[in-house]
Amino acid sequence: MAQGRGESTGAHADLLRSPLPTPKWGSQAGSAFTVRAVVSINATPTAVLDSLLDTTQYPVWNKFVPKVDFPDLAPSDTSLPKGRLGPDILFIEHVDMFGQGKPSGLVKMKLLMTTLKETNEHNGSKSFEAVWLGKAYPDWALRSERVHAISCDKNGVTTYDVWETFSGPLAVLVRLFVGTTLVKRFKQWNEELRDYTEAKLR
Repeated sequence: MAQGRGESTGAHADLLRSPLPTPKWGSQAGSAFTVRAVVSINATPTAVLDSLLDTTQYPVWNKFVPKVDFPDLAPSDTSLPKGRLGPDILFIEHVDMFGQGKPSGLVKMKLLMTTLKETNEHNGSKSFEAVWLGKAYPDWALRSERVHAISCDKNGVTTYDVWETFSGPLAVLVRLFVGTTLVKRFKQWNEELRDYTEAKLR
C-alpha cells in the first residue's frame, strides 16, 4: 500500500526567465532560463528514486523519454543492475517531443549523471538529489544541467522537484523553439512518474 495519509497532487510546470542555479554551473545570466516541474507523490522518496533510476521501465511509463542507451557501458559491466543510472554513468535519452512514447532516431540527448546525494532528514525520512549534466553540445555553445530533488513531508507525501537550466549562446534558440514544449513534457514526465510509482505500491 502507498505510505502515509497524505494525497498526491497534479504536477505544475513553468519556464523561468530568472534561472535557478545548478551544482556545476551555478547562477547563470544572459539568455539562460530554467524549465521546472513539481509534483507530490504518495510514496517514499526511495520508491520515487528507484523509479527514476531504473531506465529499463521507462518504456512502461515514460512517454517523453521511452528509451535510454548506455554507450560506454560494456555488456559485462556488473557494477550496477542493467539499465540503472548511477554517478559517472553516461547515457543517451531517446526523446519524444510529442510525448507519445515513440523513441526517436532524431532527437537524442547525451547526459552524464554526475552526483547522487542522500540526506537523513529530521523526520526520519531520506531525501535525495540526482544531477544530470548535458553533454550533447560543447560547453561554450549550450550548457544544461538537470537536478532531481526528492524529499518527504510529515504526512508521508514525497515532493519530486525537477528543474533543468539552459545557458550559453544556443539557450535562446532552445527557449524560442522548444521552451513551451519542454514545459509540457516535464509536467508529463512528473505525472507519469507519479502514476507509475504509486501503482507499484498498490
